[in-house]
Amino acid sequence: MERRRAVKWWCALAVSAVIVTTGPAMMSGNGSARQAATVLGTLPAAIAAAEPAIEAETIALTAAHRDELAAEMSRWLTRHPRQLVDTIAELAESQPLPLPPTFLLSIAWAETRGKILAVSPAGAAGLAQATPAAYLLEGFDGKLYVTNQYLIGTRNYIMKKPLGDAMEISDRLLKRNTPATRTEARKLLVHAIELRQEGMDELEALRPVANDYFFARIAEADERNLATLRELGRLIDRGAPLAATKSFNDRVRKDYREMMNVQRVAWARYGKQLEARRDALLRAHFKQDPTTVILTRPYTAGEYLGEVLDARFSPTQMASFLAAHLGTKQKQALELGLPPDTLDAWTAALYNGGAVNVKRMRAGLIGTLTETQKYMQLVPARSARLERAMG
Repeated sequence: MERRRAVKWWCALAVSAVIVTTGPAMMSGNGSARQAATVLGTLPAAIAAAEPAIEAETIALTAAHRDELAAEMSRWLTRHPRQLVDTIAELAESQPLPLPPTFLLSIAWAETRGKILAVSPAGAAGLAQATPAAYLLEGFDGKLYVTNQYLIGTRNYIMKKPLGDAMEISDRLLKRNTPATRTEARKLLVHAIELRQEGMDELEALRPVANDYFFARIAEADERNLATLRELGRLIDRGAPLAATKSFNDRVRKDYREMMNVQRVAWARYGKQLEARRDALLRAHFKQDPTTVILTRPYTAGEYLGEVLDARFSPTQMASFLAAHLGTKQKQALELGLPPDTLDAWTAALYNGGAVNVKRMRAGLIGTLTETQKYMQLVPARSARLERAMG
């Protein structure tokens, strides 16, 4: 690989608000982009680093390197491996990347196996499996297909998290109520309150495609979550009486499960709506069965869909998003104060599990994230395999 130029990333982040570049969006229902006071408040400031920490480079991959990468990825049963390699390689030549192109290829493979027009059960789409919220949060302004079902599912996904924290803490008290467990519960409760609004920046990023009612519901849920956590604090202060703690736990569990069910159903409906719209446009434009188009020329079809339906289907736009989002996740890993030799693994973990889950796991509010922990091991390992494939 020819290293053409290097740029140092400086980790001096002071984030007090989310700035999102707005753009056209397709919505159902009565959603309209309106300006209103944020319900999020001031976001936590990032930890500033005194020295440059991350090196980003533009890298030229030769034709031989591209062949070697594609050959290796074909052994992983990747769809159209050469086109995937070329897409990432052209991005690597055009802009500095926060991580090597092999790392981006490893993420892309983990997300789609090269099925770049796929839609996930959570409504993520494209080469990088981006959600509308993540796409907007990174400042991209292409066309998006967003419906009320997506908004409802995403709101429930984020706003149920504090209820999950309250359930986890009260579960522990029900299993064993001693002075030591109550002390540990108080510590966990502090973390739960600190993390109560984690992930709400993603909801705020949806302001261009959501209405005031959406944000009013978020504010209501935030107030309810804080009241629930404070109620738990009072229970702990009273010694966590068994009957009261059991009643609290049952009520919170019921609310959590209801929100989870709404989230799953709404996201499933949104995914089906997006797939149906994708297929209808492909059939009309290419005069072929959409399954055939997706199998035989997904990159051409993806660029078309990126223009007329949703930018997340465009492989070139998703390659750019992938680089930007990995840069964001890398910075989040640095903010967590993680050891440098684990930075790549935790960057992958944050890409897969999101800060909303990873921070809770590190705080002890989530015991394990099995899929994310596998992801954080396998992505760097596959990246290393791709590096070795190039000799």
